[in-house]
Amino acid sequence: MVNYTCGVASTKNSVRRSSNSQLTLLRKQTERYRLHIRFQLNEQLKSLEQRIETQLSILTEIQEYFKRRADVELDYAKNLDNLHKQIGQKHRAQKARRETWSLQSIYKLWDTIVQDTRTHVKYHSIMSDVCGKYMYDKFNEIADDTRRMFTKCKSAGLASHEDIYKVLNELQSTMKTYHQYQSESKQAEQKLRNIQQQMAKIKSAKKQKTMEKRVEKRQMKYTETKVKAFKARNDYLMTIESVNAALQKYCLDDVPDLIDCMNFGFHTSIAKTIQMYLSAQENIKRGRQATIETMNRAIGDLDTATDKQKYLEQYSSVFTILKRIKFEPHKGDEVSAVNAQVLIRDEMQSRFIQMQSRLAALKTENDEIFKTIEATEQSLMEYINTNNSDVSDLFKDLNLPQNVSKDTRKEIEDYYVEKFKQYTLSSNLIARLQARHDIMQKALGAAPVATGVEDKNLIRRPVKPKQIGRAPILGRPRLFGGKLIDYVEVTQQHIPLIISSCVSAINRLGLHNQGIFRVPGAQVDINQFKEAFEKGEDPLVNITGRDMNSVAGVLKLYFRELKEPLFSRDMFDSFIGCIVDVESEEKCVDNFCQVVKLLPRPIFIVMRYFFAFLNHLAEYSDENMMDASNLASCLAPTLLPIPEDQDQVQYLTHTIELIRTIIIHHEEIFPSDGNGPVYEKFAITVPIDGEEDEDDEGISERSLRRTPSDDASQDSDYCTEDFNLMNETDVW
Repeated sequence: MVNYTCGVASTKNSVRRSSNSQLTLLRKQTERYRLHIRFQLNEQLKSLEQRIETQLSILTEIQEYFKRRADVELDYAKNLDNLHKQIGQKHRAQKARRETWSLQSIYKLWDTIVQDTRTHVKYHSIMSDVCGKYMYDKFNEIADDTRRMFTKCKSAGLASHEDIYKVLNELQSTMKTYHQYQSESKQAEQKLRNIQQQMAKIKSAKKQKTMEKRVEKRQMKYTETKVKAFKARNDYLMTIESVNAALQKYCLDDVPDLIDCMNFGFHTSIAKTIQMYLSAQENIKRGRQATIETMNRAIGDLDTATDKQKYLEQYSSVFTILKRIKFEPHKGDEVSAVNAQVLIRDEMQSRFIQMQSRLAALKTENDEIFKTIEATEQSLMEYINTNNSDVSDLFKDLNLPQNVSKDTRKEIEDYYVEKFKQYTLSSNLIARLQARHDIMQKALGAAPVATGVEDKNLIRRPVKPKQIGRAPILGRPRLFGGKLIDYVEVTQQHIPLIISSCVSAINRLGLHNQGIFRVPGAQVDINQFKEAFEKGEDPLVNITGRDMNSVAGVLKLYFRELKEPLFSRDMFDSFIGCIVDVESEEKCVDNFCQVVKLLPRPIFIVMRYFFAFLNHLAEYSDENMMDASNLASCLAPTLLPIPEDQDQVQYLTHTIELIRTIIIHHEEIFPSDGNGPVYEKFAITVPIDGEEDEDDEGISERSLRRTPSDDASQDSDYCTEDFNLMNETDVW
């Protein structure tokens, strides 16, 4: 009996030592992970601080430029040329230190200003005052505002870090509790088995009765420790999900939002200051329109979102998403999911219901906070956009621009950053609770909220509902190489002039033009058309039928150079999902009708207009040899480019077929709702130069059938074999 007891005691000690050793190892691993996270978060703050210093360094260079520019204004072209050379030499000498400057959109503005120095030859005292006095003071204000905003946002970031440290401590605590209770459960189980084995060896009824009480006591102890172990494991698993959700939320949302908050108003303030410089330019010499246009484009390129994306890509190793924490099971415990055991199901159900109510309340409160943030952003942006950049009065009665009190801005900033901090912490809490909610919902088998029936062939576009630091469009958007939505928003042209003018010209003169959109136009003409459209002019007013290929060429060039294609890149999967593995063309049309509902209204109007025109053009395919398939082959790579990370060969056929289907079924896909302009067909065809009218109505049958391209085809030796080959190929 003594040997048996000693053996049991030895086994207990061995189990205890093994458990303690495992727990110590896990603690060390967890502590190393916590130190790694703390180090990475600290590195992030250092990197953000370095980013602000980079911005301020560029800002200081711009400020220094205008100060020195004021000194050389009176020396005219020679001194300005020397200044340009000095700045170029300095930039080359400090090239290594300025490698990260290209990540900032204000760097392009700075570069534009420096390059423009060569064109400045005459300035007088007013320009010297503008550059050396007013703008210098304004840049000092911007630098002070930027430093102050960074300090306030840094405190918000530190608050998020403390929140993450708190949940990591909670994780360590729940892990310790879990392993402790698992160990106690194993020990209780072992004791129960030992006493059951002893009872089996006792034959005396009296001793068996005594042993039964001990067995019952050990059984109760085992059940109690088992319940604790179940709860501890569930808490540990839920805490892991909560921590992972917090880290995911911080890396994906909080860090970009923190950058947006730090940068709020920075680019706009610089743009307003540069517009002060532009105002002086306009009043000194109206002939400087080319310079002003260049500067406006540089201001239009100031983009917080682009700066942020380049910055995060450059420092991807610092801002990479933290590695997910994995469940570390106790020895012998193979269950790696939260489960609702009978013993704890009621309690878990109660917690689940409470969590649902709390989540609903928190989401409502979070939405209200975000609405407050949006209103505060609008107020702060109105302050930043105060019209004090116009210096026209300086050329009249020398009245200085009036600056608004800085106290108002500081109050708005304090309130804005405080609300941003609340929003960030609240969103993080919601993410953690949502993670717990989802895993408990899965364990309890609760039904999720119905979201409607989704078409299996339709891939929905992911939408980010909230965005921090939304800024207005700066300057006049670029036509070629810009964003269609921005251009429509600023110019209030539902159909940009280049589209309406080119479509109208082809409608009137090019419907019978053989190989329209396929035969290249004259590059010289295309460049001239491009320059005119960029200036807001219409070069196609007196166009002739012989230039139709160049007209089609400049229209293709416009769509090809758009910063965001007509068919948005982030919806590529949705577009392709309409055509891939679809049993019929009618199903493809139905799918695309659903995707069209996700398009922004300006894009919908332009698509409706352009595809109605292409459908009309395809009606004349017997003469122009451009049916829907041929048009789709020419325009698909321009309208719906395949992302670089996708298989170009695999998706080319799908994109062509999708464009072909849209051309044929444009009326079903883009129904006319009475809002926005629609394409109208013209029945006007002008006779070729040198031909006489052959009927009373001024339009001859020959003029309807013959176009200038017929004459040009003899010189260009245009081959129609490609068209015949494409007509014989049934892609569907």
